[in-house]
Amino acid sequence: MLYKYVAFAPSGEQVNGSVDADSEEIAERTLWDWHYKVVLIQRVKPRPTLDQLIPSLFGVKPREVINFSRHLATLVESGIALLPGIELLQGQSKGPFARVLGDIARDLKNGSPFSTAIAQHRTIFPPIYNRLMEVGERTGSLETVLRQVATHMEKEQAIVKRVRGAMAYPAFMVVLAVVVVGILVTTALPPLVSLFDEFDTGLPLPTRILIGVSTFATAYKTHMLVVAVMVVAVAAWYVRQPSGRRQLDYLFVRLPLIGAINIQSNVSRFSRTMAMLLRAGLPLSDIMELVLQTTQNQIIRDELSDVREELMRGEGLAKPFARSRLFPSMLSQVVSVGEETGALDTNLDTLAEFYAAEVDERVGALTSMVQPVMTLGIGLVVAFIAISIIMPMYSIMGHIQ
Repeated sequence: MLYKYVAFAPSGEQVNGSVDADSEEIAERTLWDWHYKVVLIQRVKPRPTLDQLIPSLFGVKPREVINFSRHLATLVESGIALLPGIELLQGQSKGPFARVLGDIARDLKNGSPFSTAIAQHRTIFPPIYNRLMEVGERTGSLETVLRQVATHMEKEQAIVKRVRGAMAYPAFMVVLAVVVVGILVTTALPPLVSLFDEFDTGLPLPTRILIGVSTFATAYKTHMLVVAVMVVAVAAWYVRQPSGRRQLDYLFVRLPLIGAINIQSNVSRFSRTMAMLLRAGLPLSDIMELVLQTTQNQIIRDELSDVREELMRGEGLAKPFARSRLFPSMLSQVVSVGEETGALDTNLDTLAEFYAAEVDERVGALTSMVQPVMTLGIGLVVAFIAISIIMPMYSIMGHIQ
């Protein structure tokens, strides 16, 4: 890390410069070794890279972490030590992930455990990954844990992709409709308006409405664009605030169909996570803490937090889940049977697969319902524009005759 400093040299002259050090204390000690009297020292913040600014496009993809985990498990199982294995995988990687693996290899050379090295990259390796690596290092089963976490992440990504895929088609259709209507209203319609004015014929109501919209959009298109950008910017800022994010999360769990998909996908995810962590030997209190850290929806996280508090008071899992008004009743019933039979991890796995299938079914139903509605809506808009243009044509032909 780079630190800028202002200091007085032994000659009494004030000097400005920078020094590379691992911490502020080391940088200050270096300056004192140079016999400088330090006045000011501060870290120089590096310019953010593209993968930091836009992680969804340029950052490390979950698939890279999954492949890394599987390949590292194979290398460790075949007898290759951890550090050479990571260095080998670093040479096969590209972009930001190669830099991350380089940092991990450097930390391992400095004596850090693998779990500590990956903990420095929390945006890439989630807390569950770090904790499982601790368990693997402690029990000597690192390759097994690496495969478990890779399988877990694959299933997580499958659920996310299915839900996003259901939302992609309606979003695409809305954008396409807005673009097509915008082009028609702002470019194709104005020449026709001049034609209508030239013949001075009475225009039907749909045409007058369309002309009014076209005139307004043409005259104020810059203003409309500025307002649209401002609205998007304000909305993006608001949803990043705690209150705004909470309201958005509340909306996502209360909307018809979408709310059920969101809740069931979250139940599937944390059930699978809990099952994996139980098999790794972690206590339930730690498992619930890790589940809380990996749950994105604030409303669901609050419910899980209440469950954890009641668990810590000795209530178990089934009763707190049963008292929740958010989670489905099957969750508490399956957990109750698992607690009684000692097969909680197996029951949670079964529950995860069941709700993953439910999400698939609901996503399919939502897509099949949205597609005809979107098609009908776009068809009505296009029909309105076509009628508004065709109707005055008959008046013009009659005027010519």
